[in-house]
Amino acid sequence: MIRAIGRVYLFFVLAFPAMGQTQGVFWEISGNGLSTPSYLMGTVHLLCEDEFELEGVLADKLAASRALVLEVDLDDPGLAIAMMSKMHNEGGESITDYLSEEEYGEIRTLLMERTGVDIGMLKRLRPFMLMSLIYPSLLECETKSYESELMKLAKSSKAEIHGLESVDDQLSVFDQIPLEEQYRSFYEYAMDLDKGREEFKKLIKAYREEDIEVLLKMVSESPEYRDYQEILLDNRNLNWIDPMGKWMKDGPVFFAVGAGHLGGENGLIQLLKNEGYRLRRIGRN
Repeated sequence: MIRAIGRVYLFFVLAFPAMGQTQGVFWEISGNGLSTPSYLMGTVHLLCEDEFELEGVLADKLAASRALVLEVDLDDPGLAIAMMSKMHNEGGESITDYLSEEEYGEIRTLLMERTGVDIGMLKRLRPFMLMSLIYPSLLECETKSYESELMKLAKSSKAEIHGLESVDDQLSVFDQIPLEEQYRSFYEYAMDLDKGREEFKKLIKAYREEDIEVLLKMVSESPEYRDYQEILLDNRNLNWIDPMGKWMKDGPVFFAVGAGHLGGENGLIQLLKNEGYRLRRIGRN
C-alpha cells in the first residue's frame, strides 16, 4: 500500500528550469563542515525489472553509509496502521459526489476490467488511493521498486532506515487540493490510459538518461499538478533541508527521494548549494 503512495509521488516534479544542471540523478554531498560525504539519489518508484539497476557505485556508497533516508520510513512497523487510517475521505465524501452517474459507471467498469477491483464498495477511498490501483496498468511487465531494494541493501549492511517526513506529513498535501479537482484528474487520467502509458515510458527514458530538464518539463505540463507545485514539491523540499543537514553531521547518509525533487531553483540540489554544500555528480555504475 505504501508503495502505491510512492508511485503517486513519481509525478511530483518541479516546473522550473534546472538552473544550468540538466543531468544527474546521483550526487555526492560534501563541504559545509561535513567530515565525510553523504549521497543523494533521485529515484523513480516503479520500474520494469529488466530496466532496474542497483549495483556498482550505488550499492557501494549505500553499504558505506550509516543510514538510508527515504521520503517516508517504509520500515516503520506502525506504517500500515497509519496508512489504513488515511485511506478514506475524513468527511465521508464519495467519488459519486464529484462524478456524474455516467462517469462513475465508466470508471467502475474500467477498473473492473483492468484491476479486477469493484469500487462499488470503495466509493469513499481518497483519490490518490484510487489512482494507485491503475498504475500497474502503465507497466505491462514485472516491476521493482527502488525503495524496497534499497531497504534490503541497507538491512544487509546494518544501516539505519529513516524518513524525511511522516505519513501524515506526506498525505496532508492532498488536504490542500480540492477533492473535486483530485477526482476529476483521476477520472481523466484513467479514461486515457494509453496516453498515460506513453507518457510514463517517456518519463522512464528521461530518467535512464538522467536528464533532469526533460523530467521537469514533462511533469510540469501535467494538468494534475501544475497548479500545486508549491504544495506538492517546493515546501516539502524546503522542509527537508534542515533534517538532512543534521543527519549528515553524524556521518555518511544515503538519501533516496523521487527524482523530481532534485532539479530547479527550489530543488534539493540548488537548496543544498545555497546552504554551502558542494554537490558533485557521480555515475551510478
